[in-house]
Order: sequence, then C-alpha cells, then structure tokens
Amino acid sequence: MKKNSTFFNTSKLLLPYLWPKNRKDLRTRVILAGLSMILAKVASVYTPLILGNAVDSLNDLSSGINLLLYVPIAIIISYGVVRIASFAFNEIRDALFSKVSQNAIRRVSLKVFKHLHFLSLDFHLSRQTGGLNRFIDRGTKGIDFLLRYVLFNVVPTFIELVLVIFILLTLYGFEYAIITFITISTYVILTFTITQWRLQFRKDMNSADNAASTKMIDSLLNFETVKYFNNENHEFKRLDESLEKYEIAANKNRTSLSLLNISQTFVIMIGITLMLVLTVFGIQNKSITVGGFVVINAYMLQLYQPLNFLGTIYREIRQSLVDMENMFNLLKEKNDIVDSGTDNLKNNNAEIVFKNIFFGYENKRTIIKNISFSIPEGKSLAIVGPTGAGKSTISKLLFRFYDPDSGEILINKKNIKKYKQNSLRQMIGVVPQDTVLFNDSIFYNISYGLIESSEEEVINAAKIAGIHDFIQSIPNKYNTIVGERGLKLSGGEKQRVAIARAVLKNPSILFFDEATSALDTNTEKEINKNLNKISQGKTTLIIAHRLSTVSNADKIIVIDKGNIVEEGDHSSLLNKNGLYALMWNKQKHEN
Repeated sequence: MKKNSTFFNTSKLLLPYLWPKNRKDLRTRVILAGLSMILAKVASVYTPLILGNAVDSLNDLSSGINLLLYVPIAIIISYGVVRIASFAFNEIRDALFSKVSQNAIRRVSLKVFKHLHFLSLDFHLSRQTGGLNRFIDRGTKGIDFLLRYVLFNVVPTFIELVLVIFILLTLYGFEYAIITFITISTYVILTFTITQWRLQFRKDMNSADNAASTKMIDSLLNFETVKYFNNENHEFKRLDESLEKYEIAANKNRTSLSLLNISQTFVIMIGITLMLVLTVFGIQNKSITVGGFVVINAYMLQLYQPLNFLGTIYREIRQSLVDMENMFNLLKEKNDIVDSGTDNLKNNNAEIVFKNIFFGYENKRTIIKNISFSIPEGKSLAIVGPTGAGKSTISKLLFRFYDPDSGEILINKKNIKKYKQNSLRQMIGVVPQDTVLFNDSIFYNISYGLIESSEEEVINAAKIAGIHDFIQSIPNKYNTIVGERGLKLSGGEKQRVAIARAVLKNPSILFFDEATSALDTNTEKEINKNLNKISQGKTTLIIAHRLSTVSNADKIIVIDKGNIVEEGDHSSLLNKNGLYALMWNKQKHEN
C-alpha cells in the first residue's frame, strides 16, 4: 500500500510539470511525443509480419518468372522503410519530449532550491550538506528517468506485448499466444521477485554513498581544522569505512544482477524454443509457412530485448520514486517563522525596542530572560557580557530567524511580525564575526550587498571600508578569486569585504556581531575606524566581547545569564564598579 501511495503521491506532484497550464507549447509537445510513440510502436509490431512475407515471397523465385523478382524486393524495401520509421519515430518522440522533461527538472530543482532558502535557521543548522545535495541530485535525475522509461519504454512495451499476443492468436493459434503469455508472465514475476530482493543492496549502496559524500564534503569544508590537529589519517579512516560499506554492497549488487540476467535468459529461451519446435510441426502439416517461423522468432526476440532491462528499469523506477519522494519531502519541511506580515519598512529611519523578551532554543532552557531596551533612531547601543550570556541570540531575534517565546520586538513602534521579512532584513546591514565569502571574485563578494550596483559604487564602498588599496595591489585586483569561504584572504581583509558589503547595502540599521573579535589589536583599531565611519547617523546595534570596541557607544547594556545586569554609557558603567568594570580591567591587563 505504501509503494502505491508513494507512486501516486509522487506522480501527483510531478503531473503539473508534465502538463503545465501556462505553457501551451509544452502541452503540444507532450501530445506530439505521445503520437510519435504510438506510430513507432505500430511500425515495430508490423515489422516482423513484413519480414515473414518477404521470406515466403522468396519461395516464388524458383518459378523463373522475372516479374516475381520484384515482389520480394518490394517487400524487403518496405521492411527497411518500416524499420527506419520505427527508429525515426522513437527519436522524434525523444526530441519532442526532451524540452518537456528538462523544463520539469529545471522548475522542480528551482522550486526545491527556493524552498530551502525559505526554511528556518534550525533546519540549516541541523542539515547535512552532502546528504542534502545527494537528495536533490538523485531526485532530479529520478524525474528524467521516470519520465523517459515509464512513459516511453515500460508502458509501450506492455502495449506491444498485448498486440503481439493478439496477432499470434489470430494468425497462428492459441498455443503460441498461451506460450507467449506464460513465458512473459514468468519472466516478469521472476524479474520483480529477484529485483525486490536486490533492492536492499541498492539501499545499502545509497546509504554508504550518502555517508561517504557527507564525510568527504564536511572534511574538505573543515580543511584547516583537519590540518590544525593532524587528523588526516582519522579522516581517511572515516571515509574508508563508508567506502568499504559501499564496496561490499556494490559487489553484492553486481553478483545478484548476474543471477537475474541468467534467470531471465533461461526463461525467455525456453519459451522461444518451445514455440519454434511447435512451428516446425506447423510447417510440416502446412498450417504455418517458413515466413511464420521467422515472424514468431522475431516477435519473441523483439519482446525480449526491452524486457531484458525490465529488472534494471523496475529497480531504477522504485529507486527514482524513493529519490523523488525524498526530494519532494524537502518541500514539506515547514518554516516555524511564518512570514505573515503585510507592511513594508521604509529604509530611511529606524527606532528599535525590545520589550519584555523571553526566549529559549529548547523549552527547558531559557536563554533570554525578560530583556527590555531601546535604540533611538540614529543612536548606537552595545551589548556586552560573558560568553554564552545570550548576546548573539538577540541578533537572531531581530532578524526573525526565531520569534521570542513572549514579549515584542518593535521597529518604529510596530511589531516586526507585522512587517514582511524581506523588507525587515533589507533595512539591516550586518558585519558578522565570521565573514563567509562565496568562492568567487572580490568584486562579486562586495557587490553581493546590493546586486544591481555599478562598478563605481562597488569601488566606492571598498574605499570606505579601507580595502580598495589592498585590492589594487594584488595582480587580478577586483577579479581575484577569494577561494572556498574566502580562505585566500586574511581575517582583516574578509572583515573589510563584509564592511564594504554593508556600506553598499546602505541600510537604516547596522548590526556588528563580534566584528573585530578575531583580529589583532592594530587591525581591530583600523576596522573600528571603518565601522565608526559607516555607522554615523544610523541606528547601530553592536555585540562585542572586547569592550574597547564599544566604549564610544551611546549606550551599553551588560547581559549575564540572559538578564540585563547593568546599563549606561562607558563612563557610568566604570563608575558602578560592577561586572562591566571587572571585564574592562581584566581585558586591560590582558592587553
């Protein structure tokens, strides 16, 4: 029941892409491809009959009448024409349907990709990139396989089988039809039974393949960490364990395939042999001609060729359905943060208020406890505190990666839930602690802040961020490829790219999340100058561990264990001689 449910559910999801409502040209192609398939199959079924007539007509050549010579020649020519027609219509069918299938693959892939980008941060933090990539890759390939083989191979083959049994019953008698039916039925049952048994080996292969892919990608993404701890051999061993499992499953899969092929050949050849023996007796009693012998043999071989791949096709169809179901299941993943807002934020002013906020990632562990603060338009507020105090969680709440368990976050006196997420995030510019760059040029990474920016605007942003002179000093300048996650750039260079992106975006709210924590003192001072420069007149939220980066903020709040324990400007907090003063003195002595 589950298999049927999988098939029908997947088919239901796929059908709109095969018969798109807004694409008349694609619907026309589907109709023409179906017509070509029917014509190809008619030509294919008719071919053995012409061949049989050609063989029988050769007997008349012994009479010596020259005119009779043209009869077998004409039949043989028509045989060649029909064979060509059968092949040509199949190719026309594939050519017509190619645009339909590729359009379906493109639209499904894009839909899944879009959906993944709209899922919650929780989903992306818990995902396995390698395995997820395999789901999408196999799912899209499964669409192509299912469309081509189910629609244009499996279904036409069984239609041809029915036609052949009818022709044999009509022309040669019920014995031939019964033998054909029993032979093909036994063949199909045997194929499905053995293939069903072999599916476990394929599942083991896919499981091991997913594990190997995930480990490989994860290891390469963390190349530096592997090197730092000299754990290359550990990584090799982990990968080899998965590869070994794949090897074992692949060997079992190949051995069982040999068994399937031998069994299939045994069944089909017994059926052909029995029919040909019957044909010999038919020729003897003149109920069948020699041409009939050829027709029967041709039909059986013609049926055998596509059926020979039935086990593989059945297995691949089953696997394609599973792969497609896995991919379509990604579309069922829900985002807990519902974008139900209807208002747009204007990117020109911003007052932020956090009002009685409680939040925890887990029900039993509250991270933020009754926090309230406000940032007037154009002012700066810094949040400091020990590691794990809940500072970064505040930024995730402001971006609506999560919603608070209780309380409100207001921008311009309106709850951010009432704003469209896109407009909310459009007015916030971020300089993160760990800047991750695309494996593309420096120009592309800076222009990512505002994709439609001109070259002049990108260069101007780079100048404000203090990275233009560095870019001009390297051989490929703005066309320099930064490497995977920007690893070819230093920490300070990556931070300046992040600043340039924020400048280019020109938001009303700037958010600096530990933007200088990983930098040395001199670089930190230079970056801070850039940050102070771009935040002039903008509502600014700063999260920092180093207090030297926030001493000029209009207001500072100190968080400890999810609570605000102190607030004020730099001087007043030092005078309180509390946690802030303790942290300041400690960091001062460390420097």
